[in-house]
Amino acid sequence: MLVSVIMPVFNGECYLKESIKSVLLQTYKNFELIIINDGSIDGTKNILSTLDDRRIKVIHLEENCGAAHALNTGIGAAQGDWIAIQDADDISLPNKLEEQVRFIKEHRDVNAAGSFIECISGETEVPKRSLHIESTRNHLSSKEHIYAYRYYLNPFCHGSVIFSKSLFHQVGGYDPQYKICYDYDLWLRMLERTFMHKIPNVLYQYRIHNDSISRNNNQTINEDWLVATKHINMSLQKKPGREPKLIVFGLKEACEDFKKVSSINKLEVTSYFYKDFNENDIIQIYQNLDVDGVIFLEDIRLIHVFNKLKEKDFKLNYNLFKIWAGYYQ
Repeated sequence: MLVSVIMPVFNGECYLKESIKSVLLQTYKNFELIIINDGSIDGTKNILSTLDDRRIKVIHLEENCGAAHALNTGIGAAQGDWIAIQDADDISLPNKLEEQVRFIKEHRDVNAAGSFIECISGETEVPKRSLHIESTRNHLSSKEHIYAYRYYLNPFCHGSVIFSKSLFHQVGGYDPQYKICYDYDLWLRMLERTFMHKIPNVLYQYRIHNDSISRNNNQTINEDWLVATKHINMSLQKKPGREPKLIVFGLKEACEDFKKVSSINKLEVTSYFYKDFNENDIIQIYQNLDVDGVIFLEDIRLIHVFNKLKEKDFKLNYNLFKIWAGYYQ
């Protein structure tokens, strides 16, 4: 079974050699490695010019077009029926492909599978607490758990995943409008068609940099929320002729940031709740204004409201949605 490993890289000279080496040393041997140089202006091109391995194919893009475009380009050139992703500053453990291929062969209904990850520091040491937070996705392990919490946070580390090329094309590939969360958007479209699985072993080391762990990863707009709410809104398209109506509750700061997301995704939010309210206030507006869904921007201090709504016949991912907002706590 031929696996095509796809590695996009933009100005990745610092860790590129180490990342490539981790792929070439895989115990599973039937793979090709396609590296897409996305218009790098550092020493990336020189490093790629020194590679001498028949398994490697390098594609140079003249301009930087973004990772989603580079990934689509690489997969378009892939010969394998299965696609494994490798980010250019991360490390695949030697048995990653072997274990993933074994899992696929033993579970013929599987079209996509990730793995547990280990978070490692970049050039500057990252606090252990931050590394732990970034590995939270390991807790979403079973296919049922992943599906249930698909809007809560991105359940997979991008480079940990292998998926069917056929499924990738069926859902339309990566969406270049997203600069950071193109993978999350792809997973949600895949999850609309099939379960995604996670091998409960650490097979991938995900490198964390200090400049990538700020509250919104230095984004002016939270792309995770953009992706999640786009798909939530689509799931609520039940009444012809009008957009779904939403209620949002959480901390004030989270609600204020959510308004930016709401504006971009053209969400119809009737009310925001962030202080001095209880579940009955939400229920009254929900009923009086014929609202379709309630979004909770998670905060431990408001979890009792979320639980009370569940007790009063609100159903998770039907009319009640929970989104990770831990960076506001």
